[in-house]
Amino acid sequence: MNNPEIIASIAAFFTMIGYLPQAIKTIKTRDTKGISFWMYFFSIVGVVFWLIFGIMINNIPIIFKNIAVIILGGAVLFIKFGNMFKKDEEGFRKSKFFMFLKSFSRK
Repeated sequence: MNNPEIIASIAAFFTMIGYLPQAIKTIKTRDTKGISFWMYFFSIVGVVFWLIFGIMINNIPIIFKNIAVIILGGAVLFIKFGNMFKKDEEGFRKSKFFMFLKSFSRK
């Protein structure tokens, strides 16, 4: 392993570990009231592109880190979305975004 790969591995480890406490807490409590849907949404979209990049350059630390973050962050996002819809957190059902999505189901 050369120096850039070591740095990539360390960065990947700490980035992945950063998602762990929130994922554990959210999975245990199902409480997502203090979590931003959009932060997790855009973060996961970005991580998907990082995964594609890692696959394209065949960089194992980037690939594994992004798979782990998609799993951890995806679990939080999935629970958050379910709570937003069921409990109408953040006024989700009244939001312009939800109304926009709903307009497609009427056609």
